[in-house]
Amino acid sequence: MPRDLFGRDPKDEAQLTASPESQNSYTTSQDGHKGFSIDRGDEGFGLGPSRNAKMDNKALSDLHPYVQILSLSDVDSCVALENATFPENERCSREKFIYRLTTCPELSLGLFSTTTPDGPGAALPTYSHSRPPDSASPTKKSTLVAQVIATKCASTTVTDESMEYPSHWRNRVSLSDRQGHQEHGRTIAIHSLAALPEFKGRGLGKIVMRSYMQRMESSGIADRIVLLAHDHLIDYYAALGFRNTGKSEVQFGGGEWVNMSYTITESLPGS
Repeated sequence: MPRDLFGRDPKDEAQLTASPESQNSYTTSQDGHKGFSIDRGDEGFGLGPSRNAKMDNKALSDLHPYVQILSLSDVDSCVALENATFPENERCSREKFIYRLTTCPELSLGLFSTTTPDGPGAALPTYSHSRPPDSASPTKKSTLVAQVIATKCASTTVTDESMEYPSHWRNRVSLSDRQGHQEHGRTIAIHSLAALPEFKGRGLGKIVMRSYMQRMESSGIADRIVLLAHDHLIDYYAALGFRNTGKSEVQFGGGEWVNMSYTITESLPGS
């Protein structure tokens, strides 16, 4: 589920850069994200002690993040990022990641950084699952640092059914399925918005979320983006253009969620 690991607005430091796979359609150098940057401060990577003390401001300045659509080959990184971010009762299961990245990978987006074995990024929980960005750079790895994972649904809010998946999905797909991804739906339901705790307060969540919203808006595949949030995150998502549409009936993770909705035809804040 979406979680507040992202902190304050990004300033004008390091910007999103093109993916090393700059010859494919997943790069972002032409997406107009010139204002999306990472805020570097004097306090390091977090608002409290980081569990990786050797990471410092210089490491952050060398992050050079880029966005790329996720695929099934990223599932181990997605699981590691989810486990590092959420309490156990709010985590997406590995099987759900496999289902979503198989059924609708175009509704996902990852924020990556190219790292080296001797760099501070090698201590990140997602590094061991990373892959080289291209065949010309075998010693470097594209490391996942933030992600958005979603499906489409027919309802106008996230529901318990939209968060599940059909038990028979590997064998057959039925248009009558009420659980999981519904291709005909006009609502994008975000199930995971996460950034590594090592980068808390650096704006990575807003970087990947704004990029995701912009892509979905230009794709024309849906009318709205919805998600669930706890009370203390309402203002955070409101700053991104989401509206509070009331208490959710979803019981996942113990319930107590608020429905947040963004109408895709609206302009992005700050655009």
